[in-house]
Amino acid sequence: MGRLSTACFIAAIVALSGCGDLSCPGSNPLRSSRSNAIADLKKKAAEYESRPAAGDRTARLGQIYYDLGMKYLEDGNWDQAVASFEKSMEYGKKSAAVHYYAAVSYANRGKELEREEDIRRAEYHYRQATAINPDYLDAHYGLAILVYYEKGDTATGTGMMERIVARSRTYYRAQFALGKFYYEQGRPEKALSVYESLHSELEKKTGDSALLKEYREQCAENIRQLMKELSGN
Repeated sequence: MGRLSTACFIAAIVALSGCGDLSCPGSNPLRSSRSNAIADLKKKAAEYESRPAAGDRTARLGQIYYDLGMKYLEDGNWDQAVASFEKSMEYGKKSAAVHYYAAVSYANRGKELEREEDIRRAEYHYRQATAINPDYLDAHYGLAILVYYEKGDTATGTGMMERIVARSRTYYRAQFALGKFYYEQGRPEKALSVYESLHSELEKKTGDSALLKEYREQCAENIRQLMKELSGN
């Protein structure tokens, strides 16, 4: 089989930065800006850590460590991102978003280092995020990717992605991922059906944003490739 385009689909990563895959080159001015922001946040954290446990100290530290975690996440510094999000939760900030981004950090580190414990922690935090906010599609998506690829449970992962698509036809990357799942399982007809349906939906969308254009082009390319393979050419 060939390789299908996936339109911003990344096995364990949820795109969070302008680079799309958290791999900005070191010379990128955004990285320098984040470095300054990290230094400022670490200074604020140290200031609040030194204060007596009174007033808004706990809430402020929870937010500071969350913001710090986001900066580390954008830099792909998984160790520091994990540590920051865990500190944020220690200080009482246990929202769906904190659990979600902690899961993303653990999942990326676990994938890179092939660390099973990190994958388990990522799954735990994804599930916490979806329990707190059942409508958090990013968390459902991340969990489905984790289950399919990192845990190797393709049947469960596929079912989870199917449910995301059923819940929201405009969550396009879930449709790209579902088509890819079918394709990898040797079900090209099912994959083609997904991409044809998605292409029809994308053609109805107004506007000409760069992302929408990319989705249309990659979806059309997937259809062309699948039709070619299915025809035996």
